[in-house]
Amino acid sequence: MKKFISIVLFMVLLFSGVQNPIAAEVKTYPNSVNVSVHINKDVTLTLNGNYQLKNRQTGSKSMIPPGTTITVSSNSTTVTVSYTGFSQTSTSGFDVNELAGTAPLAIFTAQTDMRRGADTSYAKVYAFQTGDSANYLGSFTNRTTGELWYNVNIGSYTGWVPAKNAKLTEGDKLSLANVSNGLTYRGSFYLKKNGSQVEVINILDMEDYLKGVVPNEMPASWHKEALKAQAIAARSYAANMMMLTSTAASQVYRGYSSEDTRANTAIKETEGLLVKHNGKPIQTFFFSTSGGRTANVGDVWNSDQSSFPYLVSVEDKYEKSPYSNWSEEYSAATILKSFGFDSTAKLLDISLEIKGANGEVGAVTVKTSKGDKTVRGNESVIRKLFPLQSSAHYNSLYSNWFTMEVTRSQPALSVQTNSGTVPISDMKGQKVQTPSGEITLSDSIVSVQTPSGVITSESGTGEVLSVTLNGKGWGHRIGMSQYGAKAYAENGWTSTQIITYYFKGTSVSK
Repeated sequence: MKKFISIVLFMVLLFSGVQNPIAAEVKTYPNSVNVSVHINKDVTLTLNGNYQLKNRQTGSKSMIPPGTTITVSSNSTTVTVSYTGFSQTSTSGFDVNELAGTAPLAIFTAQTDMRRGADTSYAKVYAFQTGDSANYLGSFTNRTTGELWYNVNIGSYTGWVPAKNAKLTEGDKLSLANVSNGLTYRGSFYLKKNGSQVEVINILDMEDYLKGVVPNEMPASWHKEALKAQAIAARSYAANMMMLTSTAASQVYRGYSSEDTRANTAIKETEGLLVKHNGKPIQTFFFSTSGGRTANVGDVWNSDQSSFPYLVSVEDKYEKSPYSNWSEEYSAATILKSFGFDSTAKLLDISLEIKGANGEVGAVTVKTSKGDKTVRGNESVIRKLFPLQSSAHYNSLYSNWFTMEVTRSQPALSVQTNSGTVPISDMKGQKVQTPSGEITLSDSIVSVQTPSGVITSESGTGEVLSVTLNGKGWGHRIGMSQYGAKAYAENGWTSTQIITYYFKGTSVSK
């Protein structure tokens, strides 16, 4: 009886010594960042390095052999991950976790018994399943059989396994994943449902994330102090976000594929530095070009200026950019389409409502043969009214800081005034004598008595053929100008001086 109990106890210890037979630990990130990098019906990831797959629904874990390409698909309820000899489905998605440590691992490609010696005649001490891993300690070739064996360790067990059933990892190799969007990324991944598609979320340390941001937001060839200012601003922006995108909607992030040693140096020299106001990290916005002055946040966004005392207009006296000044011409047809009118409408007039202290536009009104319409909103709303046929400029006008010139067809009528003859379309603001006294016209839509009858300005005013917008800057113009930072750096400013100039009343610290 005692012998039976001893055997049972031995078996319990043998098979319960390690609950999850994964030799290496999942890498943790001191300051993790989550970035949505790819959404598609079907996704592939080629994993070059040491990774573990975890099913979030069941909790099961499997080592993925280095160099494996996994295929990920989704329907409305589940995500499926598959690769050679493996397939699992989950309603909660999967984690692809980068593994920590530098020791080489043996990843098992088949069910394998670990033995006390390098031969099948030795006693079994542990049983590995496909996808399990163990720490690799060394190798030995059995001279009798010529078979290569690996000495491995898992938990409290050490023994030998046939090399034909295991694949060794490179212990100190950087783990990188090639995703089917054409880019390569550091870190780990969460594969989740997004409708009927798969969303790939890259999870990595803040400092590694910035390596894929800074050279995409600012040329790495620019002055190092400008790059350092960009790193500080990008870090502070990301620190205030729960989830980031890889586009300009957050910050442009292109992963390991885009890293540059010059940008990496700037990131390292500013490691952990954040922009703070009253001791608390703030969300630091930045953009390409101010056009000479940055904007007050309350003038271009629907924000309470008093809540953001550090986002105020400042001069950019050194800034030089291709977008410091610009002009764009739009046909009447393009404008009418932007305002939702069909091709049969005629554009009779267009006017701007200035909102900002610098002259930023807050509303645009059109008068047409089919009615009038005013569009009012923040800078992005105004800019989208005037599309640019370029994805590089996000198909919208460079900024909402502009003036307008209107080109009209020849007006049918002109009117004699005290100052001379003017087209009827320019009658707004003119003084007119009426039977009840002198009045000032508040509109160009007027009625005029002619020998052939009364004619209104709709029949006597030249239609708008096109408008030319003359503006300044590129972007929302809130916070730090990137071209401005470049210019200040070239004039001897440090990254901290640049940051605290653009974000008034702030400090830079860890």
